[in-house]
Amino acid sequence: MIRLFSLILLLMLMGSCKPDWKLKPEGVAGQLHLLARENNESKIVFTTRLGDFEIELDSRTPLHRINFIRLVKMGYFDGRYFYRNIYDSGIQGGGEFMDRLGYLVPAEYIDGLKPVRGSIAMARYDEGNPEKSSSPTEFFIVTDSEQAAPFYKNYVVFGKVTKGMAVVDSIKAEKSYDEKPVVPVKFSISVLN
Repeated sequence: MIRLFSLILLLMLMGSCKPDWKLKPEGVAGQLHLLARENNESKIVFTTRLGDFEIELDSRTPLHRINFIRLVKMGYFDGRYFYRNIYDSGIQGGGEFMDRLGYLVPAEYIDGLKPVRGSIAMARYDEGNPEKSSSPTEFFIVTDSEQAAPFYKNYVVFGKVTKGMAVVDSIKAEKSYDEKPVVPVKFSISVLN
């Protein structure tokens, strides 16, 4: 009986140590602005079995940058996967549909940020989302500018690959079936500065 009680207590303590990645669904922009000072970095590095690549997040999309950096620093993306090859246009990864955090990041469509080769953009949910707000956790990296052209002002571009695009191409080249990689590429992300 004491063992069972100890096990239950241990599980409760472990569950309470998990970071709270969620934000309140109302007023997300305001919450992110309050987190800006402690999440002001803009460079990150992805580590994968196929190599590393670096991304610089764009200051013109502050809500997306703050949200992404915040989740990176909290460890949300550790052990996640690139789980989708988007036909000819790119690779998608991060939190999957079942891992929704219960909030959306308000859209920040910038004329100068287009989905071109090397861009990183946030995915979004179509249902009940007329403002085209972004998923807080699902993203994709563009590998073909022409194929991704229809994504302009439909998905928020918030950064670009600055080093290691060949690694992104290697991930894209992994064997897949109907957009699903046979062996998804696991990654972790850390902040550079």
